[in-house]
Amino acid sequence: MKTGMALMLALLTALAFPCGVLAEAAPAQEAPSKILIAYFTWADNTVVEDAGAAIDSALEHYDNMGDANSGVDATSSASVLAPGNTAVMAGHIHDLVGGDLFSIQVEEPYSSVYDECLNRASDELADNARPALRTHVENMEQYDIVFLGMPNWWYSCPMAVLTFVEEYDFSGKTVVPFVAHGTGGISGSVRDMRASLPEDCTVLDPIGVYRPDIATCQPVIEEWLRSLELPIAIRTAAE
Repeated sequence: MKTGMALMLALLTALAFPCGVLAEAAPAQEAPSKILIAYFTWADNTVVEDAGAAIDSALEHYDNMGDANSGVDATSSASVLAPGNTAVMAGHIHDLVGGDLFSIQVEEPYSSVYDECLNRASDELADNARPALRTHVENMEQYDIVFLGMPNWWYSCPMAVLTFVEEYDFSGKTVVPFVAHGTGGISGSVRDMRASLPEDCTVLDPIGVYRPDIATCQPVIEEWLRSLELPIAIRTAAE
């Protein structure tokens, strides 16, 4: 009886492992990267008391000045009122890679009048100010990859973005910048943001999207995401 049991066990073992070698346990897989998509946009940082006046102010600026001196990420009702341009980009990134969305918002809102917002942004840049924030990330330490979105304000990043960056420890994290801009391009926005990050923080190649292209930028964002070769799953725009 014992011999029969032994033969049966040997047969089962041979069927399971035909090479005569017991299979090794599969190595434990690494946990997927935790993703945060943080962004700053004018639309989330203003109180529009008179939508018509705010829109007229923005459009008048572009009619009179063209696009060359534009410093804020909005040109029409679609971007003066939420969602703003960087919020649209953040939404596309979220659709493609998942993660948690986070809107960077200041305690003192910016004016919804275009020129007044520009003037405050210029003053904050000149003073190297750090506007106080009213929104904060809980458990920043859990995130491995941080997508960080911003407009190009006065050829730099909004100072509130620097407040955000300096509030947390980005050591060992991967930061992926994305920028909404006018004809000035990305300019110094990513460079100035990078200067506030620790040396052991990895900053990947940014993407900049020109304001008029925001509405149709998802395929471009998908192509950019794939070029980064991040250790994350990327959906296609059709999914």
